[in-house]
Amino acid sequence: MTSTADLLQQGIAHHRAGRLQEAGALYQQVLALEPAHADCLNLMGVIANQVGRPELAVDYIGRALRVEEKSAIYHNNLGQALLALGRLDDAVASFRRALALEPKLAEAYANLAIAFRHQGKTGDALALFRRALELKPDFAQAHNNLANMMAELGRLDSAIDHYDRALALTPDDPEILTNRGSALLGQSRIADAVASFRRAHALRPTDALLLKCALALPIIPASIGEIERVRATLGDEVAALRHRFMSLSDPERQIGQTCFHLAYHARDDRQLQRALAALYAEACPSLLTSAPHCLHPVPSADGRVHVGFVSHFFRTHTIARLFHGLIAQLARDRFHVTLLATPCPPDPARAALVEAADAFVELPFDLATARQRVADCALDAIVYPDIGMSPLTYFLAFARLAPVQCVSWGHPDTTGIANLDYFLSCDAMEPDDAEAHYSERLVRLPGPTVYYERPDFDARLKDRAQLGLDAAAHLYVCPQSLFKFHPEFDAVLVEILRRDPAGRLVLVQGAHRHIDDLLIQRLTAGAPEIAARITVLPPLNRGDFVALLAASDVMLDPLHYSGGNTSLEAFSVGTPVVTWPGAFMRGRHTYGFYKLMGLTDCVARDTTDYVAIALRLGTDPAWRAAVSGRIRAAAAALYENRETVRALEDFLVDAVARARRSSDPTAAARLQGRIDP
Repeated sequence: MTSTADLLQQGIAHHRAGRLQEAGALYQQVLALEPAHADCLNLMGVIANQVGRPELAVDYIGRALRVEEKSAIYHNNLGQALLALGRLDDAVASFRRALALEPKLAEAYANLAIAFRHQGKTGDALALFRRALELKPDFAQAHNNLANMMAELGRLDSAIDHYDRALALTPDDPEILTNRGSALLGQSRIADAVASFRRAHALRPTDALLLKCALALPIIPASIGEIERVRATLGDEVAALRHRFMSLSDPERQIGQTCFHLAYHARDDRQLQRALAALYAEACPSLLTSAPHCLHPVPSADGRVHVGFVSHFFRTHTIARLFHGLIAQLARDRFHVTLLATPCPPDPARAALVEAADAFVELPFDLATARQRVADCALDAIVYPDIGMSPLTYFLAFARLAPVQCVSWGHPDTTGIANLDYFLSCDAMEPDDAEAHYSERLVRLPGPTVYYERPDFDARLKDRAQLGLDAAAHLYVCPQSLFKFHPEFDAVLVEILRRDPAGRLVLVQGAHRHIDDLLIQRLTAGAPEIAARITVLPPLNRGDFVALLAASDVMLDPLHYSGGNTSLEAFSVGTPVVTWPGAFMRGRHTYGFYKLMGLTDCVARDTTDYVAIALRLGTDPAWRAAVSGRIRAAAAALYENRETVRALEDFLVDAVARARRSSDPTAAARLQGRIDP
């Protein structure tokens, strides 16, 4: 008869080789003979966690700890299962117990770092990862996890360095290769990224990796021709993957990206976004989960509409600035407001948002757990300020978690997601044919659609000298993220600098220097003589950013993707912004603001007119001063606008009432995400 020791060793051999089913069968034989075999209970828990059953893992490892409570390894493994369940505080406690028992257990340091990362404790997490690598320099997974964190922080060069160190230790790890590919995508190194994904796919073929290859869009397209090619390729590959009947268990984890850069192509994205959303819904039906209260919505006990605002960017970020006012100003006799956000380090904007809301719910970076936490709120309506910038909120929006679900223009593009009912937009920004651009039902609201407090910086703004800028130059500033620059905008910028020898183009460095360099190379490829008159400032705090706007002669609105928050800040200090209304709302924010102010001086008819207006503002101080004065006088229409708040309130109350009245079977099926609107 084979001994339990032999059975255990055979199971461990299968386990190390990745044959989990065979290993589990052998461990079960051991437990049949010795039900309290602590090592075997622990190993069964490890397998349970590996196959996505963390609740079972907690049970097994808990039983092991009742036999041997002083095992650092068991406490560490229990912490990993608790981490998978989103029980972050319990996981931290387990990792701390492991380290109290074994202070040099590198794995526990690395796992505690992951827990802190999920809690938003960035500095602590980085220190713990480094401590783990001090103890165990050949710890490939710690290099990988540290690299993941560096990538989240935008430190892509450092991330790729740590991925490469991990791969030097484990060259054939598909997870690390996949993560490395995602970091390369962030630098717009498309060919290198796809090569990394394909190498991972060769080692462990998955549908997710095929889709990641399809989603590899350039951040800085080389030309309009490249835009057309990549869009056509994406459409073809999504169609092909739908025919494959691909399967995904957790798209947020397996894909971990969105089609964010489609919005910058100046094309109608509705068809592509709907096709991609349909692919996800077919590949992962659990995305379409419906919260029970949505099937038969009834009024809340307090008689108010319970509305939740959900975003990854409720922290020091444009989204927080744009939506704080709405969250604070919704009438509390009509609304109960819940803020739902992912963890972040201590942050003044987050603190202000939490203070403005009636309730706060933290959403973990785990789709299933986040979805359950939203469902538990039993909301009447959800407003996503942005969809498309965060994988978590993108995939969260597939579920029916409130009878009424809305998206707004924090990321101004349609989503294609069937369970998003309404797109809340600014009527002044939308073209006449805008309804055709959205998979959601378009809601045209009056006013600016945000309750934006007018910045008050004038008395303490830095001047040009303090900002390191030429006092005598004509400053044309375009302080947008450089990936917003469409190839058609290049010719406009070149023409302005060629026709104004005293002109200087001022840009602001983005998160990734590699991306900035690609844009400058494209911009100056046909006009090398202007390179010396382009200044790229380092990232600025908000006060210095507004000072830059005030110190400039004119702000240039990018073609096809207009400034929103930036234009509101520019108008607050009277800076003229030249704009040409695009075909889609995302290219018409500044134009909409001008309509609300009743001004047309800086609204161009075409690119030729755009250049002419910019040059006149840059070279004619008297006209510039007159335009600036008119902007200052009219800008009050954009700030602290209560008409917008009341209109949003009335819409939400009416939409929730209609959802409650609905007894149409088709509407009920839509609530379960089965029918595309």
